[in-house]
Amino acid sequence: SLTMSSEDLVAPSPEPVVSVLRLGFGAKLWNVLFDPRKTFANVGSNHEWVIIWLILSVGSLAAYQPMKPIIKQSQMAQFEEQMKKNEGMTAEQKQQIRDRMESQFDNPIWQLVVPVAELIMIVLVGGILMFLGNIILGGNTSYRQMLNAYAWTTMLAIPGWLVTVPLVLARGSMDVSIGLGALTSAETGVFIKTLLTKFELFGLWQVWLSSVAVSVLANVRAGKAFVAVFVTWFIWVVMQSGLATLGIRFGM
Repeated sequence: SLTMSSEDLVAPSPEPVVSVLRLGFGAKLWNVLFDPRKTFANVGSNHEWVIIWLILSVGSLAAYQPMKPIIKQSQMAQFEEQMKKNEGMTAEQKQQIRDRMESQFDNPIWQLVVPVAELIMIVLVGGILMFLGNIILGGNTSYRQMLNAYAWTTMLAIPGWLVTVPLVLARGSMDVSIGLGALTSAETGVFIKTLLTKFELFGLWQVWLSSVAVSVLANVRAGKAFVAVFVTWFIWVVMQSGLATLGIRFGM
């Protein structure tokens, strides 16, 4: 039929437009602290992690400067304790090592150790989180996305510095902790003390953020992601604590 009803003359409704939220750098930084799922849902496969690492490197160098004399004093005290246990070295050999350590603190190039260590950790942990998300939990995400997501969790270092640096300066000691480390004393064994100091506010916060990143990017339940990340982290800190009893200290 050639006749047309009034309904035929009405233009069809357009398909609804689905808007995809794209957060800028500042918004991601805000949300990683207060609504992390938004940040991790917006990470891409770009090189955003490099920018974050550069910011973190500048921040770590800035935080290091006021604490440098205290860090030096702490390191030298640890050295003296180790030397007391090493009776096989002569006084001259001990003095040579002491002088070398002193020169290292005065050499600006040694300040780059922390940024380099941070770079290694970001690259390494990004790969571990991708392994947990894809292989252990059966998700599907890319290394670059997980690298960016983990890099965002490292920005917790900024509020961490704002809290810990004043405490270090006030006490004149590196022996400060915002967590279970505060329960330790000089008599606490090296293994237990190292282990408990890892259970601090910002460290546990970062573990939780990392689990949120795995949950969002690998599309798995938050509980499963947290268990996988926490167990992996706990194994890591137990290894660190064990090595600390041998006088080997590394990692974050």
